[in-house]
Amino acid sequence: MPYTMEGGIFMATITQMTGAARSIYSSLYSGNSRTNATAALFGGDTSRAGAGTSLFSAQYRAQDSSAQELNAIFSIANQAASLRKSYAETSSKFYKEYDANMQDLRKSAGTVKTMSYDLDGSDITTNADGSKTYSDRLKKAIGNVKDLVAQYNETNGFLAGNRDAGPGVRRLASDFSDTTYKADSYAKMGITVNAKTGQMTVNESRLARALTTSPAQSEAILGKDGLAGRADRHAQLAQSSRSRVFPSMQQSIGKQLGYADGMLSGGSLSAMSRYSSMLNLFSIYV
Repeated sequence: MPYTMEGGIFMATITQMTGAARSIYSSLYSGNSRTNATAALFGGDTSRAGAGTSLFSAQYRAQDSSAQELNAIFSIANQAASLRKSYAETSSKFYKEYDANMQDLRKSAGTVKTMSYDLDGSDITTNADGSKTYSDRLKKAIGNVKDLVAQYNETNGFLAGNRDAGPGVRRLASDFSDTTYKADSYAKMGITVNAKTGQMTVNESRLARALTTSPAQSEAILGKDGLAGRADRHAQLAQSSRSRVFPSMQQSIGKQLGYADGMLSGGSLSAMSRYSSMLNLFSIYV
């Protein structure tokens, strides 16, 4: 299943909150005019009374601004924490399925690489009603091939479904879809390849006939030099490049986290506090 972070939501919120925090300082004191401030300081009783409300309002708005600033800071911190949590959960889920797929694929591929291809016509019995009965060893061989194809399809589908996660996943998805290059060979074994997705489908009766009539060719197409070997190499490469497949936190959301961290750093908060104090003082004359 695809694993995506709701980064658009988190990132937009951080950007909005940091933008709001910056804009708070320029909008808090717009209600006090230079005339009101002068009247309050130098005017008569009537003038001061008329302007007193404005000055007290400035003080209360300054208090409100501090609460808004604090809320903005907490919101930025919470959104940054949500981003980190979202990344950690998404990465963990991706790698859990990724590792399981590669391990299961290598196991299935190993079975087909080492199984016996010593089969012949005697492994298929035609019944009176025209139906076919397979020997136990033929049933086992067919089951091994079908398991490999099913596991390959699952791994291929998992990677294709997560192509948008990053370039590492896209490269592996491209590698795993290369079954189309061997479609003609696989067709001889009753395996059909979807030209668009690389997914494979097994025709059991055709596979049984190929295994029993051309065992050497079957091993060449399916064994260590064929499908099983290719699947094992792909899975082995995926395991060795594991740390580079899913994008790091810095690659995924580093820019947004850096922006938030910059707003939440000690130096920035100190500067914001000084700026707020200065505006509280100068607001009287605005």
